[in-house]
Amino acid sequence: MKEALLTLSTPMHWLFLTLVLLAVGSFLNVVITRIPAAVFAELEGCDSPEPIRQLFWPPSRCPGCRASIRWHDNLPVLGWLICQGRCRDCHQRIGWRYPTAELLMAAAGVCIAARFGLTAEGLGLVLLSAWLISLALIDLETRLLPDLLTLSGLWLGLLAACLGLYVSPTEAIAGAAAGYCLLALPNALYRLWRGHDGMGGGDFKLMALLGAWLGPQALPAVILLAAGGGLLQAALLTIAGRLQTGQSIAFGPWLAAAGWFTVVWGYEWSLS
Repeated sequence: MKEALLTLSTPMHWLFLTLVLLAVGSFLNVVITRIPAAVFAELEGCDSPEPIRQLFWPPSRCPGCRASIRWHDNLPVLGWLICQGRCRDCHQRIGWRYPTAELLMAAAGVCIAARFGLTAEGLGLVLLSAWLISLALIDLETRLLPDLLTLSGLWLGLLAACLGLYVSPTEAIAGAAAGYCLLALPNALYRLWRGHDGMGGGDFKLMALLGAWLGPQALPAVILLAAGGGLLQAALLTIAGRLQTGQSIAFGPWLAAAGWFTVVWGYEWSLS
C-alpha cells in the first residue's frame, strides 16, 4: 500500500468523507438524468446544448412541473426523505434512483477508503465507482450506455496505467482490447445465428473500460460474476412472470457491479 495522501483518523474524518461522497452522488443524479436526455435529443434531431454544458446549467428542477428545487430539498438523501419522495410543488413522485445513487456512491467510497486509504489508488477507484454507478443506473432506466461515459472511463483507465496505478500500460491496452472482444465476438456469432444482436454495443465498450482498469487477467472473473448475476435475475423474473420469452434485461448493471467487486475485493495489485 502506498502512502496515504490524507489520513482518516477520527470519526469526524469519516463523517466528512461520507458527506462529500453523498454530495458527489447527488451530482451523479444530474449526470444520470441529463446525459441520456441529450443523447436521445440528438438522435431525434433536436437542438440541445452540449451534454457537458447541461451538467452544470440549468439548476435542478422537478422532472414533472419543472419548478426549481429548493436548496434544502436538494440535500442528499435527507431532502428526498423530508419531501417523502415527492416534489414540494406538484407532488409528483421523485423516483428511488435519486437517494440510491447518493447512497451507492457513499457506500462505495467508504469501502474503498477503508480498504486502500486515501491513496492515489483509492481516489482513482472512487472515480471509477462514480463512472460505474452512473452507467449502471442509466442502463437500468434507459437501456443506454452513453459513449461519453464509457469511452471517457476507458481513457481514464489508460491514463491511470500511464501513471503507474493498478496495471501497466501494456496490460491496460490489452485489457481494453480483450474486454471489447470478449463480448463483441460472441455477439457477432449470435447475430449470424439468430439474425439480431444479443446485446448492445455499449456493453462491449463498458467491458473495454473495465479491461483498461483491470488488465486482461481479471476479465474472466468479471464475465463469470456478471453472467451469473444476469442469469439469476432472468430466472427470478421469469418465475415471477415479469420476463417474457425473448425479452432482454439490462446487462450493464451486472457488468458494472462485477467489475467493481473484482477491482476492490477480488483482485490484488502490487502497490509497493
